Formats: sequence, structure tokens, C-alpha cells
Amino acid sequence: MSMMIFYNFTSILLGVLLFFPVRKMVLGININRLQSRENREIQAVEFAVLKKRVTVITAIIAVTFSFVYNKILIYKIYGGV
Repeated sequence: MSMMIFYNFTSILLGVLLFFPVRKMVLGININRLQSRENREIQAVEFAVLKKRVTVITAIIAVTFSFVYNKILIYKIYGGV
């Protein structure tokens, strides 16, 4: 039971720590892609919509990666708990 609490806590913590840098990276990639496709600077409204969309995508990516990575790490360390 305590191993399950440890797994969930560390997975959520890793997901939170990964969220902000991954969001910044994905937002930068999407802004550059949009600017090069439109050949202009993006407006504030477009930035707000893009940031909202990127936030949802990044949350899914960060949490999924953190749970999978933590499961693999615990399996290697503790031998398949």
C-alpha cells in the first residue's frame, strides 16, 4: 500500500515538474510553425487560444510520461512491484 502511495505521489510530482518546461517548448514550436505558415507575427487573441490548446496537450503528455517513466523506474529498481 505504501509503495502505491509513493508511486502516485512521485508520478504526480514529476508530471508537475515537467509541465512548465514542456509547455514552453511546445508553445514555442507551435508559435514558430504558425508564424512561418502565416508569414506574420501572431496576435494576442491567437496567442491566448494557442496557449490554452497547448496547456491541455502538455498536461496529457507530462502526466502520461511521468506515470510510464516512474513505472519503468520502479520496476527496474524494485523488481516488478
